Amino acid sequence: MPCVQVQRRGGGVVLMVMLVTVTLGTLCGFLSISTMQSARLPRGNMMAPPAAGEALSGGWGGGSACSPHKRILIWTSFWGEQSFAWEQIFFRQVSRQCPESRCELVYDHRLLDSAAAVVFHPGDMKPSYSLPASRPPGQPWIFLSFESPSTVVSKVNLARLGGVFNWTMTYRRDSDVVVPYGLLLPRAAPLHLEKDYWASKSSKLLAAWTVSHCNTESRREWFVKELVKHVAVDVFGRCGTKKCGKNLSVRTIRTFNQTECNNEIEKYMFYLAFENSICLDYITEKFYQALTLEVVPVVLGGGPYEDIAPPHSYVDALAFPSPKHLAKYLKRVANDRDAYNGFFAWKQHYTVELGHPFSPLVCDLCAKLHDPASLSPPNATRSPMEQAGVLGAVRGRDGNGSYSDIHSWFVRGSGCRRWWQSAEDRRKHIHR
Repeated sequence: MPCVQVQRRGGGVVLMVMLVTVTLGTLCGFLSISTMQSARLPRGNMMAPPAAGEALSGGWGGGSACSPHKRILIWTSFWGEQSFAWEQIFFRQVSRQCPESRCELVYDHRLLDSAAAVVFHPGDMKPSYSLPASRPPGQPWIFLSFESPSTVVSKVNLARLGGVFNWTMTYRRDSDVVVPYGLLLPRAAPLHLEKDYWASKSSKLLAAWTVSHCNTESRREWFVKELVKHVAVDVFGRCGTKKCGKNLSVRTIRTFNQTECNNEIEKYMFYLAFENSICLDYITEKFYQALTLEVVPVVLGGGPYEDIAPPHSYVDALAFPSPKHLAKYLKRVANDRDAYNGFFAWKQHYTVELGHPFSPLVCDLCAKLHDPASLSPPNATRSPMEQAGVLGAVRGRDGNGSYSDIHSWFVRGSGCRRWWQSAEDRRKHIHR
């Protein structure tokens, strides 16, 4: 059945009937390309925005077989970057790689009334930043963050944004839309490779660490300071003496010399995938990128590594009583061919899919916007403690469908902590 598109130009009507025999989803996606481009209008464009509620495709008839696209209005910049950064973040969506691709990004604030959802990056919502004057009925406003709470609260006062957001879109597994930094997926069929990873390594190149932030909330730099008393660690980046490409971010992803750095890291036996924050579910690209290489990741973070990664695919630094004990273990594994090779057995059964900042896993947002059940008034997510009025309880989404205290949900609910500063702190905060 052909799709019919009616476009109005200069008072005239152009009727386009596509009779090409293709699947309906492909045809509808093809027909929407021209109008998708016109929807991404800069503020100075003379073309008027569509009226509230008008379908994206330029006027699909009510009886059309093509379902309308959903507009995702980007309201803020992303760390000061405008559309370029957002196109990188939503690359899977805009390049039609998502299973549900009937969504498009728009940036013109005048399209507010026709948007299915509005996305805000809290790190760019400075105190003087203006919110939309009104919220169209049923339109979710989305809190999007790839960063840990410590980074966000250093940029914006979340306490003043209570009641603004209906959905959360973060790496946290209890978000309304979960955007992990990566995924481990089972292979359709296991590989049968006999490879000696240990043979190409040298214990003289034991551990590497790539780092650009030298003072962090997790105090990972303190851990490494203790670790190097017992084992050699080569440090790449701003905080060390070795260099390896640029600092990886959305801004540099297309110019980042990943091959050069990968080649350097793979010379080592272990890679320190230490997070700048030890927070609930916060596991970044450091870990997933290391898994793609022929190196064993050593992790320091607050995420559920045991749930998301195959057994014996990494070393958890916080599972050891001290950096000294970790160093002793690393040296023992480095001198044992079978023990070292055992850390790569998982590669025969799993593959790694990289998310942010390489290609963020954002597809679930569009799918959710096309799910009628998701667009009904959001369910309250208040904990029993919050409902009971317990002072200091983490606050979720209230009965009005919004996060009345987003600071509580994102900051207090993340339970961020630091690596121990003393023996007493270690006893209190050791990760188990």
